[in-house]
Amino acid sequence: MANRSYLYSTGNRPESYEDRPETVSGLSEWPYAIPFSFLVLLSGDPRLCASLIADGFDGEPPESRTTLYAISGEFDAGFARLTKFAAAVRAVSDAESLHAALAEAERFLHAHRDRYVLLETIELDTMIESGEDELRALIEGHLDLCRAAGTAIDALPDDAAAAGAVLAAAAAQRSAPPLDAFHGLVLTDDFDNTRDDKTENPIGLSWWTDVLYFALWNRAEYAANQPNR
Repeated sequence: MANRSYLYSTGNRPESYEDRPETVSGLSEWPYAIPFSFLVLLSGDPRLCASLIADGFDGEPPESRTTLYAISGEFDAGFARLTKFAAAVRAVSDAESLHAALAEAERFLHAHRDRYVLLETIELDTMIESGEDELRALIEGHLDLCRAAGTAIDALPDDAAAAGAVLAAAAAQRSAPPLDAFHGLVLTDDFDNTRDDKTENPIGLSWWTDVLYFALWNRAEYAANQPNR
């Protein structure tokens, strides 16, 4: 396993491993963390759904497979919040690489938009737990973080300059909820620099691609790859 979180756009909220979307595209993946941008994109009515990466663990009998979950959110709502966040960042930061990364994120996501966003965290979660109840508790914690990120952005003023000032202050010093979700974000060109310990809370703008480690099958591809087809 690569120990990453994975982000996709999909045409449905999967209710089971077999409930494949008509359309699905990779968006991004991130090692050893769920970056802030992922949480924001999942903040539109986030709900637990079935994982499309794994149907239980290897070697489990079909009748007693571990139920594995992912998180699904409404694409347009999450994208709108990320756009508001980007405007606030641009108003308060003159970091050129950060500005370029925000522009690329908006361009890429607009080109790959769908009805929903899917967040898969099974690799990260199984580094910590293996039991079904414990894994569900972990992903419910991720769900709370998605909601918190959305609430924090909604709390920013509509004016970009005013929002930028609030964001910068909350990033630099921990605030009361809901603005505490911004704490630790770095609004310089080190926005994603975890390797040099410049941040422990990456925004997650450095890697957008539709080719991920796990390429999810859409409905037609899944059906075509079933036995006896």
